[in-house]
Amino acid sequence: MAQDDLRRELGFWDALTIGAGTMIGAGIFLLAGVALELTGPAAIFSYLAAGIVCMITAASAAELATGMPTSGGDYYFVSRSLGPALGAISGVGIWLSLTFAISFYLFGLGEYLSQFLPLTPFWGAFGGGLLLTAINVYGAKESGQMQVIVVLTLMGILGAFCGIGAFYIEWENFTPFFPFGGAPVASTTALVFVSFLGFVKIAAVAEEIKNPAKNLPRTLIGSVALVTLLYVIILLVIGGIFPQETIGEVRDPLTQAARTLAGPIGAGAIIFAGLLATVSSANASIMASSRINLAMARDRMVPNWLSAIHETLLTPHRAILLTGVLALSFLLIESLEQLAKIASVLQLYSYAALNVGCVALRVAQPDWYEPSYRTPGFPFAQGLAALACLGIILYSGIFAQIAIVVLIVASLAWYAAWGRSRVEIEHAVPEFRAQWAEQGWGALTAPATEFAVEVPEVLTPGERAINAGTPRRVAVALANPAHEHDLLQLGRYIATGRSEGGRVAGIHLVDVPLQTPLRSARAQFTERPSLKQAIAELAEEAEARSSSNGTETVSLNDTEIDSVIDVAHDVFGGLIDETQAQESDMLLMGWQGGFNVGRIYNSPIQRIVRDLPADLGILKNRGFASVDNILLPWGGGLHAQLGLEIALRVARITGATVNLLRVVREDVDAEQEKAALAETVTDIVGDDNNVRYLVQQADSVTGGIDAALDERDYDFVIIGASREWSLRQVLFGSIPDVVADRADCSVLMVRRYVPDTLSVRAVEGVKRLKERIGFTTSPEE
Repeated sequence: MAQDDLRRELGFWDALTIGAGTMIGAGIFLLAGVALELTGPAAIFSYLAAGIVCMITAASAAELATGMPTSGGDYYFVSRSLGPALGAISGVGIWLSLTFAISFYLFGLGEYLSQFLPLTPFWGAFGGGLLLTAINVYGAKESGQMQVIVVLTLMGILGAFCGIGAFYIEWENFTPFFPFGGAPVASTTALVFVSFLGFVKIAAVAEEIKNPAKNLPRTLIGSVALVTLLYVIILLVIGGIFPQETIGEVRDPLTQAARTLAGPIGAGAIIFAGLLATVSSANASIMASSRINLAMARDRMVPNWLSAIHETLLTPHRAILLTGVLALSFLLIESLEQLAKIASVLQLYSYAALNVGCVALRVAQPDWYEPSYRTPGFPFAQGLAALACLGIILYSGIFAQIAIVVLIVASLAWYAAWGRSRVEIEHAVPEFRAQWAEQGWGALTAPATEFAVEVPEVLTPGERAINAGTPRRVAVALANPAHEHDLLQLGRYIATGRSEGGRVAGIHLVDVPLQTPLRSARAQFTERPSLKQAIAELAEEAEARSSSNGTETVSLNDTEIDSVIDVAHDVFGGLIDETQAQESDMLLMGWQGGFNVGRIYNSPIQRIVRDLPADLGILKNRGFASVDNILLPWGGGLHAQLGLEIALRVARITGATVNLLRVVREDVDAEQEKAALAETVTDIVGDDNNVRYLVQQADSVTGGIDAALDERDYDFVIIGASREWSLRQVLFGSIPDVVADRADCSVLMVRRYVPDTLSVRAVEGVKRLKERIGFTTSPEE
């Protein structure tokens, strides 16, 4: 993998929930009642206005992100479009905005905790902030799947609230619709804007999103549209339940409305959702703030000391601690409205700059900017959104306006004192000036250059023919240095063809917390001494084997062994992606602990079983020094065929004997079954003469295998999945469990990749039916 090519791990739903999950936070739970009190039912227009501004900004961010798909989000876009000085204001502003937003979310957390714990809201918020900061420093992972579950849970609870509440709306409560006139709509927009913070976080992880040309615009705009619709419906329900003259007296309108609709259960569900939302939003904002610090440090806009990655925890601990300390100190403001407005106005400046930056880059057309998505309504929509952002700031109140002035002055002073002499970034301002001097206002309406979208071709591989003579490409997952040598050795045996070497790729992925961007963590993991040593030892052993065995193993020396060392937020997803990137037709993994259906089904390996378009082998390693006798129980299925191929490959290199075991009922003629077995596997075995056919009579398959293990010492056991279409379609059935547990040697379990087609299902279904009704010679299990 190229050094600048980061692993793309986030799909559409992962990215959508990053934005939606952050927006559905304390904003709607804490500010809905305040907005209705200040503006009346017209507060709906405040949410709509904020949503429209954010959707336009989201479209601009989508264009910028597809043209510059890298981490950093708002800061990166503004600094590359409008220059480092304005980028410094944006970067510091976004960071402080997120910090104030964290305080706001913690304030909401404290409010909810105080409803059922003997805590004041302040100490509930303070304790929650300490815990979340510690969790992020420690690096506890919040997986993309967990974020999806959180968002779906919130959407489910709030959706149920809206659905049930629609039948309880008293429409006379909306009269008058503008009880205080239209003036409060703008100031309320500044208040509730904090409820929309978060969607640009999707752009901050743009370089980790799959198919960004397609997914970035959909997730950015879609998350804002979804949340705006939800907010408006919630406001309609609350405003329709409570009369206008009493809404200000209700402490927590959302919870009280739920109590009206569904009693204590409804109130409890909303409190649970509020806790979930505030914790999720605060946690996501802490992670996002650390990414902003790292992006600025990458440009030398702030000292590298702040961006240090902890050697053990692999998190930007200093940036997280600084953000956490500031967020806790901002709790002293003790004003929900002021925290919300400060967070809003700091972000509003950034959104205004982002829209202007989109215009600047479209006009400048620098060589390094090639967006695959073009925002509609250019340049009027961007101009409208930028002016709207500035207009909302004017209505935000004097305290928030002082905060934005201090931000601008302090950021420019910091840039002049620190960044100006250090920051060297390529931006669009010179090209913009040149285009403007040449075309004037016409530059704004000139046709935009269209760039082709490179969509990676995704092919579903077909069924690979069983052939023990051709070379293979084997990916080997490496995690434990104690087993690296044996895994790579086995991978080399499997990859080597009869007369031609194959290729082995040793893959070591370091699990990095979501708090740390992959680019920042990658520099710390460029080498793995144990892997280098294992590869060197294998080269020496292959040379020694070649000298002692003549030309039999010449091709073993020709099998290449490469190493891939990288970082990933999702190791198992990364293994699937890297196996495909290496064009490998098999993935070989190690397994710690005992084999059984439950452990494998409930482990992340099940995901690999489901999604990997290649053969899979899982090795329970109990030593691999000498291989003289290989045992392969034979059931005739797809996976057993792969097992036989691998056994033949290993035996050809090591000189071992393959013992092909067939377990039959006691009334079956053993010699006839042996002859039939030899004929069945003729096409696979070919000219190999190191295969011995064993027939074991027994009452059960597991009993027959157990008897075979007692009769002879084996150095290696290979077994395929049994009854692969039963038992919830998991990887391994009960027979492999017995073999893996009772064998004293290394055991390799294999699963052959075949496309999930009707014909394959039919063949396996017929095989299973025959076993059940006794039309085969095997005993029932």
